Amino acid sequence: MTGGLRPVGLIARREFASRVKGRAFVFGTLAVLVLLGVYAAVLATIASGEDTARVGVTGPATALTGPLERAAPTEGLALTVVPQPDVAAGEAAVRAGDLDALVGGDPARPRVFVESEPDAALERVIVDATTSVARDGYLSGRGVDPATLDAVVAESGPVVVAAEPPDPQAGQRLGLGLTGAFLLFFSIQSYGAMVAQGVVEEKASRVVEIVLSSVRPWQLLLGKVLGIGAVGLLQLVILGGAGLAVAGAAGVLTAGAGVITTLVSVLVWYLLGFALYATIFAAAGSLVSRQEDTQSVLSPVTITVLLGFVVGFNLLTSDPRGTGITVLSLLPPFSPLFMPARIALGVAPAGQVVLAFVLTVAFTGAVLALGGRIYANSVLRTGARVSLREALGRARG
Repeated sequence: MTGGLRPVGLIARREFASRVKGRAFVFGTLAVLVLLGVYAAVLATIASGEDTARVGVTGPATALTGPLERAAPTEGLALTVVPQPDVAAGEAAVRAGDLDALVGGDPARPRVFVESEPDAALERVIVDATTSVARDGYLSGRGVDPATLDAVVAESGPVVVAAEPPDPQAGQRLGLGLTGAFLLFFSIQSYGAMVAQGVVEEKASRVVEIVLSSVRPWQLLLGKVLGIGAVGLLQLVILGGAGLAVAGAAGVLTAGAGVITTLVSVLVWYLLGFALYATIFAAAGSLVSRQEDTQSVLSPVTITVLLGFVVGFNLLTSDPRGTGITVLSLLPPFSPLFMPARIALGVAPAGQVVLAFVLTVAFTGAVLALGGRIYANSVLRTGARVSLREALGRARG
């Protein structure tokens, strides 16, 4: 038997190289990158596009020209007001598609002619304009200057004093936190299951027997976890970097939003979380010898992680400072998923971060020891499924 960590490195490099060069990794990563590119293009189109409208005015309704132009920006509408010589010409322009609407008659209660039905934003603009004209007319008729009243109203209103000033980047922090949690969940689930499948494949093909003639079971287990974990980390970095680039290009993410802190915390917690879950998955995979039996031993783990993720995700979005998500982020099985998100949001005190880290490291160490024992007792046993009691027995060799 070869001792030390050198075999671990060799196994990790073999796993990393074989997975990275595989079609699943290459095409899967490219597919996600293409989707991100399409998403970025759609966002850019939406951001650059602006609703436009052409409205004709005729007769006394020409008084609405100024109010219509002032009301349009509040609805995000680029409005062009086109005076019409008469109602008949304006209606003909609407039917021909040259105008979206024709406004005529009394400015306070005008007649609006459209082809079918008015656009919702355009209708709101017309309502705002007519309301403004009616209000100004009412005030002027009673000797009140509308401009003076507007100035008085503009200077009124409450002055809000907050004990804690609002964080202008809270939305970005929440987005980063939730994205980090999702990427960690996706990567841990995908590549953790890949570790288990690799173990089953080697057992079924009897390759593991040849490998274990040169290395110890714990070396093989650790090498697989490190190698496949590096593949997952590589994909996480690629997709995370592409996602940040898309968010930056779309203008939904700006510098100073805790990007560096979030990235560092996601990477650190990813390494801890993957070591934890990949060991569990590898130990579970070593209990069976056929691919069709893999899901049965992985289901308890995947269901537990899924339920925890769903509950934690809801708690995180509703109350990131609440007791529920705080406790969940301190529990080692779920700390890697939610502590980075709470760090990104700026709601995790340093003491909680340190406590979660220490608990997760200790728990991961215990799982590695226990998982290594299960793996060593089960990986060479083919045929019937190995019971957990047998797997926890005294290790051989």
